[in-house]
Amino acid sequence: MPHDRPATFISDLSQCTPASALVTDQPRKGHWQVIPYEAEGVSGKMLVAGVECNAPTLNLPLNLQGWYAIHLGTWTHWVDSMVKVKLTSDACFTPVATPTPDWHNNWFSSIGEVFWKYADLTGQELLISQMSTGLSWRANIAYVRLEPLSPAEVAALQQERARADTKRLIAYNDAWSFVYSRAPTTKEEIWEEVEPFRDTDFKTLLWGLGEGSATLYLSQVGELMERQGVDDFQRIGDRHAAESFRTLKRQGIDPLRTVIDHAHSMGLELHGSYRVGGWSVPPPEHSEDRFYRQHPEWRCVDRDGRSISRMSYAYPGVQEFIISLLQEVVERGADGVNLAFIRGVPSVLYEPPLVAGFQGQYGQDPRQLAEDDPRWLQYKAGWITSFMRLLRRKMDEVGKQQGRHIQVSATVMNPVAYCLTFGLDVATWAREGLVDFLISNPWHGPPELDIASFMAATQDTTCQVYAEMLPRKMPPEEYRQRAMANYTLGVAGLAFWDTDTENRLALKDQWSMVRRLGHEEQLAGWTGDQWPAYRQVPLHTLGGHTMDKYSPYWSA
Repeated sequence: MPHDRPATFISDLSQCTPASALVTDQPRKGHWQVIPYEAEGVSGKMLVAGVECNAPTLNLPLNLQGWYAIHLGTWTHWVDSMVKVKLTSDACFTPVATPTPDWHNNWFSSIGEVFWKYADLTGQELLISQMSTGLSWRANIAYVRLEPLSPAEVAALQQERARADTKRLIAYNDAWSFVYSRAPTTKEEIWEEVEPFRDTDFKTLLWGLGEGSATLYLSQVGELMERQGVDDFQRIGDRHAAESFRTLKRQGIDPLRTVIDHAHSMGLELHGSYRVGGWSVPPPEHSEDRFYRQHPEWRCVDRDGRSISRMSYAYPGVQEFIISLLQEVVERGADGVNLAFIRGVPSVLYEPPLVAGFQGQYGQDPRQLAEDDPRWLQYKAGWITSFMRLLRRKMDEVGKQQGRHIQVSATVMNPVAYCLTFGLDVATWAREGLVDFLISNPWHGPPELDIASFMAATQDTTCQVYAEMLPRKMPPEEYRQRAMANYTLGVAGLAFWDTDTENRLALKDQWSMVRRLGHEEQLAGWTGDQWPAYRQVPLHTLGGHTMDKYSPYWSA
């Protein structure tokens, strides 16, 4: 949205309150350090807090009326930083990281200005906070730039937000990484992983449920990943996660129910995503899920007879357990379930029921055939398809009781032929109506997506195809080009693996493009970005030190 009216700069952040939380001489725990600076077109006093500072929340008066586009100026120093911001009326904070240095030059000697959002600032203040929980971050904010919107622009914005045809994007959050790094203990801190999707082109959020019988929510079927009895963790983030889950449990806060409610309040669908494998972790963690320990007789078996650290979907007991867990999720209000087949496969190998069944049908021992024998691959896939039929029937039963359609989807390898290697007959799934949509992900197989194979497999069916957008971090223009290329191939939309704070949400220099990639018809007319959602502002001086020539950082 272009703007031609003068912007309001709030660059002297020493006016934040409480003043007692600010220091000007040197860094001090529990305080924000105020540092004067001069930059291209702006000068003022920025706020900085060290990684162990645990600085308090500040209030910045805005004293404005009406709608504005809010831009934030952040400086990275030589250490990545993240600040949390919210307006008075917002439900929770939004994390904002310093711009990605991979494709920005001189990032340590410039201020990176990113777009945050549009909002009516009447009667609002800006709250500024540090990411102090979990693996805490250094914090920095140099200024706030506010561009006024005309009545016509506000009307156009409201009309744009009401559109449904641009809701073509799907995000995946494993529901573990942010607990590992941020250790949330309140509903509001969990909401921070959902809030950035507000007023974007995202339609669906796939939220991680866990893997095996270890869950990331308070389950009556599986067990919470709180690692009771463990006091020697291999990574500090593992300890943070365990303590976070224990605290949430004590407070009666269910992360799944919390994100479902917040997503629905924003008009966002929430689907529970289950990683089909991952039943155990080897030493030194030596973590085995309860279900895995209780049923060694249901584990996968390789062709040489060795037990594999996976549970086999060939056994009714395994199928019933997984379906009961997914049923629990939709009964709590999830709009659908997603099976992440790109982690933890294979789910069937050479278990006795498969071997006996194949011998009965073909008169041959499959263990004597090549692992990629077409007959064996197709036969093995039939067992997974049987599981998918059971899942579809159960979701339809629950949906009928609740008066709604519960979606079933799968994230699978690329291309279609490679899926069959792991027993995934996606063409049959689509033809029988077992899945509502498929996400083609290049985690296994060739790095370039073969969307054509998925379009052919789903032709004349109701199953939609979504293309995964990887790697996780790309310049905005590359996002735009890839999106246009995928839409040309006929996909229903785009999917984004690991859409969490650290990987995508807080990186506003790329998020400003990602959040709008559902605008299929408009993408070709954008030149990198329709308006300057990101810009670098050369930093001339900082605390009296020259930054733009013979920088003091050269010595570092």
